[in-house]
Order: sequence, then C-alpha cells, then structure tokens
Amino acid sequence: MWNKKILYSALVCIASLGAYAQPVIRQAHSNRFPTTYTKWQEALLAGNGKMGIMVFGNPLHETVVFTDRSFNFPGAKPRTFAEVPRDTLDLIKKYCATGKFKEANDLAVRTSHWHDGGEGGRHPGFALKIDMDASGEIKDYSRISNYETGEITVRWSDARGEWERRSFVSRDANVSVFELQAPSAGKLNCAVSLQMPAEMNFPKGMKMNCLHAKDYLNIRVNYAPPMDAEGYEGGIRVKQSGGSCFLRNDTLYIQDASKVLLLARTEKYAPDCAAEWDKGLLKEALNKIKPDYKALVKAHKAIHAAIFNRVKMDLGASPAERLLSNEELLEKQKQTDSPVLALWERIFDAGRYHFLSSGNELTPPDLLGIWTGDCNAGWGGYYHLDANLNLQVSGGNTGAMPEVMEGYFHLNEVWRKDFETNAFKLLGCRGMLACGNTPGLSSGLMASINDFYPYHYATGEEAWLLYPFWEHYLITEDKAFLQNRLYPLLKCMGEFYEDFLKYKDDEGYYIIAGSVSPENQPSNLRVSLLNNSAFDLSGARFILSTLVKVCDLLGEEQGTGGGKQRWKHLLDSLPPYRINEDGAIKEWGWPGLAESYNHRHSSHLMMVWPYREFSEDKTPELYKAAHRALQMRDRHNYENAGHGYLHAALIAAGLHDTSSLKNKLLTLTQKDFYYNSLSTAHYPNFGTFCTDVCHAVPGVLIEMLVGSDEEGIELLPALVAGIERGSISGIKARCGVTVEQLSWNLSDNKVYATLYSAKDRKIKLKLGQSYDEIISLRGGKAKKVIINYQ
Repeated sequence: MWNKKILYSALVCIASLGAYAQPVIRQAHSNRFPTTYTKWQEALLAGNGKMGIMVFGNPLHETVVFTDRSFNFPGAKPRTFAEVPRDTLDLIKKYCATGKFKEANDLAVRTSHWHDGGEGGRHPGFALKIDMDASGEIKDYSRISNYETGEITVRWSDARGEWERRSFVSRDANVSVFELQAPSAGKLNCAVSLQMPAEMNFPKGMKMNCLHAKDYLNIRVNYAPPMDAEGYEGGIRVKQSGGSCFLRNDTLYIQDASKVLLLARTEKYAPDCAAEWDKGLLKEALNKIKPDYKALVKAHKAIHAAIFNRVKMDLGASPAERLLSNEELLEKQKQTDSPVLALWERIFDAGRYHFLSSGNELTPPDLLGIWTGDCNAGWGGYYHLDANLNLQVSGGNTGAMPEVMEGYFHLNEVWRKDFETNAFKLLGCRGMLACGNTPGLSSGLMASINDFYPYHYATGEEAWLLYPFWEHYLITEDKAFLQNRLYPLLKCMGEFYEDFLKYKDDEGYYIIAGSVSPENQPSNLRVSLLNNSAFDLSGARFILSTLVKVCDLLGEEQGTGGGKQRWKHLLDSLPPYRINEDGAIKEWGWPGLAESYNHRHSSHLMMVWPYREFSEDKTPELYKAAHRALQMRDRHNYENAGHGYLHAALIAAGLHDTSSLKNKLLTLTQKDFYYNSLSTAHYPNFGTFCTDVCHAVPGVLIEMLVGSDEEGIELLPALVAGIERGSISGIKARCGVTVEQLSWNLSDNKVYATLYSAKDRKIKLKLGQSYDEIISLRGGKAKKVIINYQ
C-alpha cells in the first residue's frame, strides 16, 4: 500500500520531464511469500559478503534463515592424489599425440589415484522464527527489497493497524539488523525462537544447544562426529522498547512493546568450538554495537549505495509498468516475446544487488551467492571454475564493483599454492593447474578426476580465471596491480607451458597433447582426453600473448634468452584454430574428431568471450566461423543449463547476433529461471537454486549496450529489438575509459555518449556500420559525442 502510493506520486510529479528524467525504481516488491519452508528459494536475500539472511516475509509467522560464508561441513580427511611418474606422463602424451585417446584417458585417470576429501558442501546455520497471533484479515501485503539501501521491508495491515518489519546486513558493522515495529493502533506481541527445521536436512549427529537470556539469544551447534569438536554459533542481542518479556522453553515472549531491535552475528569455530564459546566474544562484540537502526542503516548505506549506484540502466519502461510486482512482471514476460522493459531493468539491478551482497574483499559469490536453506545444495554450493564463477563475475569489472572483484582476486591468489601442487604432481609441470571445483578458501586441490572427465587436463581453466585480472588492469591501468599481482601469475603460467608443450605435429605446431573441452566429448568418440581443444588452445594463446605484452609494459624478461623471447616462441608455435565442414570453429582441432553441438558449454568460443581475440575486421574468416559455431549450438537448448545460456549470450553479444542474444534472455525470463524474489535457479521450472544466472545477467546486458577492448569502445553492439530508447551510465571500458553516460532514442536516430579518461588518449569509437572513428580524449575532461544512428 505505502510503496505504491509513494512511487506513483513521485513518478507523476516528474512525468512531464521526459523519458530520461523518469527514474528507474531501484527496488523490487513481491506480493507473495513462501508459505512453507520447502519454498525457501523464494525468500528475499540480503548480505554483506560474509553473512547472509533469507527473509520469507510471512506477516504473522516470519522465518529468517541465517547463512555465513564459512558455513561448510568440515572434512574428516583431506583431498589427495598421487605424484604421477614422469615416464607415465610421457606415455599419456605419446598416446594422445598418436591418437590413442582411450588408452591415454584410462591411464591418466588410473594413475592419478585421486580421492575426494576436504571441506564438504555449504549449509544454512539456523532459522529465526517470529510468531504473532492473528487479528482480522491481512491486507495491503508487500515485501520489498531496496537495492540501494540493502534493506528488506515487510508491510501489511490488519485490525491492529499498519505493520512494518525491516532488516539488512551491515557492511559497516558486520551485523544483521532487524527492527520490529508495533502497529499504528496497538502494541507488539510476539514469540521469538531460534530453530534448525528438519527441512534444512542437517545430517544425523549434529547437536544444537540454546542458551538464551531475555536480552540475548544464543544458539550453539556441534557438527556430527568425528568432527564434533568443530561448530558454530549465532548470537542475537535483543533491545526492547516498552512492555515486558519472559523466557519459556527456549522461546522469548515479548509483550506490549512499541519496538524491538535485534542485532545478530554468526561465527564458525575450528578446531575447538567449546573453547571459543566459553570466551563469550560474540556477545561481547554485539554489546559494543549501538542499538540504533537509523544510525546503523545510514552507515551501511553509505558503503553499499556508493558501490551499487555507480552504474545505472534505464530502458525507458513506463511508470505504470515499473509499479508492477515481480510476479506481475514475470508473468507479463511469459505472454510476450518483446522485452518487458521494467523487468529487464529490475533484473539488472537485482543481479548487481545480489552480486554485491554475496561478495566481499576476501571472497566473491559462489554457486549459491552466500545463501541456502538446505544442506543438500546443488553441487555442494562450491566454486565451479570452468564456467560458473567465471560467468558470475562477468560484469564485476565493467560494472564498477572492484570491492567484490577484490575478493575474486584474493581467492585466486590463495589458491595459487594448491594449483602449483596440482600442476607438479599431476602433470609434472611448474606453474598452475586449476582444480575444477572447490569449497573456497580452504583448498584449491584437484577435484573430480573420473573416467568421463579427467579434470587435470583442463589446462585452459586457469587462463579463464586470470582473464578478469587482465581486464581489471585494462580498465584501471594500475601498474602496481600489474607488477605485483598479475605478472607473477602470468609468469608462473609461462613456465607451465614451457613444461607442458612437448610434441609437435607435421606442420611444426605444438600439439596440446592431453586436452579437454569442459564436460563434452566428440559425437563419434566418447572419450574426453584428446588433443587441441579450442578451450585449451584459446587459453594458452591468451596467457602467452598477454604475458608477452606485460613483459613489454613492465620491461621484464627482455633480451636474447629472456622469458619474453621463449614465451613468444611458444605463442608463435601454437596450432591455428581449425574450421570444420559446417564452416564452424572446430571444438577439437584434430583430425577425426566430430563435433558435438548439443551441449551446455560453449568452451570452444572463448576466443570471442571473454578473450575478444576475433573481430570482423582483423580475423573475418575466424569471426564468421565462430558465428557459425554459435548458430550450430543454437539449434539445441544448451541442455537447459543456466550457465549455458549465459555464456552463449555473451558470445552472441560479441558476435553482434541480436536475435540469438534476445532468445537467450527471453528463455531466462520466461522459463522460470527467476523466482519471485528475483534470485535464480540453474534450470527452468525453478530447478536447483543457483545464483549464476542472476549475477551474470547484468554482465550480459552491459555487453549488449557497451562493448570494449584494448583499442576502444563499441556503442550498442547488440541492442535487441524492442528496446527503442534508454540509457546506461558508469560503465568501465577495457581501454581505460569510463562511459559516464550512453543514451539512445531510435525514434530520432540519435545516440549520445559522454566519455571520460583520466589521461590524454586516442580510442576507436564504433557504432554499427555507420560510425567508426578514432577520437581524442583529453585527460580529466569529459567528451560528449552525438552520433546519427542508422
């Protein structure tokens, strides 16, 4: 009730100012809430990257699930694998080089002696339950996510008046904050408890103990034996205004209050949780926080909003459409194949909000962001490194969120030691070998070596993980970052390829002998370990070409016999990309290996996105072949995997295929990938909660509107039909320029851009076929450009 009245009044007041003056409503509201715990995926989400909350929004029987970045089940044994003998590694390479792929695959898997272990999957912590008696019919219900402030608000009215509950997770104070407000015509009476519902599916043997007081609720949990010395806790400080309270059977009953403030924090302890609990540090920390909702949210908003508001997108949706609920917008999109503009605006903001809320300076989002209501989360909630994490961060650099990307960079740096162990023990090489999947900071050791997929030969995976480092440098031109953080990793990979590349073919090119294309196999040979996958080849080309550039930028490894000369020789000796009989890029550049187009991964087109190695003007034949490969994949449904549609959408934007891009965005918005909370599933029909879709869609929409590379910027490279006017601001381009503002209106065939560079530079600026110019930018001064759009 309140939100629609306020929003409508604001929009009417400015309606006369024109399309671009009408503000996008940077919040989302839903008129439905999960009525049973089994619908936890529909909860509204908040977080600060370290802690998360999931607010169901039931007016009288509220449930809030607490999650934490550290909440993974402890491992009873480590993940292990053998140091493969050098003569065995040589034999595997010889088998591959001579086309004995089945023998190579079997030997690679058998001799790795891989055993699973280490930290287990993600799990929720516990639930806060707030129960009240009914009093008349519930009316005017709404639950709201305010993306700018990070607040979740639940509103309704009944016979007692108008109700409101608010909550957020502070980036400033590292605390979850809840304000329960009495109704306008009454007092607040409720029962508050901490629970671990059976639907969370905790394993048998876990023990819960509640140690509550009237002003402090405390839940302590031991993991199941033999890891029962490890555990975690949640503490909630209770500050009540007016009325009274009493405890009964681990439930706090609050009577006749005008307001209640809850301050909550979670912590995990290893190896001795009991010793940590006895210190009472969690309660002590909460007692030091001033219990003032307004002050806490103000301090949080100063950080959160400053990051979130750097980029804004407006697609010209009508004021009336922007007032619709999430449910109404999603249903409207199912009825049309034209973009529902307010929905596309909202999922852009929702994705950025969820990305920011589940990332911090130590870790980026994982498969679950930071949220789960079930211990049986899909794929353990791990970081998956051959597509999912890579796609989730697709808009992190260009979308001006270095705070979250710092967590990505830090996590990769933490993994370096284990990645080096992977490379040395499994491939006999210096350098790094990424691990496939990992629970997070605790380990980067190799995962999931099996007959179908010998992960340890996915050598292109590390290249994809390092690309965002290079992208960050291209955007910021931060020489200290380049020298101290990226260059050591690139140099490490230069050493890897010196050791890994041994055999050459009859044309004198190195054979990537022992090569996979993630999770795919040729249609005529059901074996994964092959030669010259486009995935591994494009990764090697990216690493070596970038390393050569960085050596020149930093003046490193120059001269005869220097590293630059060696790495340039390797680069020049890599095999070319091959084109198949369909005119498409070959997924495996080796004779006799037939294509397998019906697959969720588009790993064979990495050279389009993210590497941007192909272009219409410089590599027209390969660019055309890449487009043909996309078209062949598009004949199928990407196995209905969210990451399949996402990567292909980014590739479609890079290939200017607006129809392909539009179809993928429509699939994601029409086929129930989005819950009414605007978090997402991995599959259609709400199949498996997973945040890669909601986090990656903003990156897709950015690439639709602003493309960029080291040389310059392309405006509206893949604008889909149905978006006639709009604007986007704050985009960071890969040539050191900020697109402060881009706006377009197809009705008058005009595109307006404001570009900013911190230093003097010349860039290539392109818009379709009508504008392709070199323009000069003066350092510290914005330049406005008006282009006729044909």
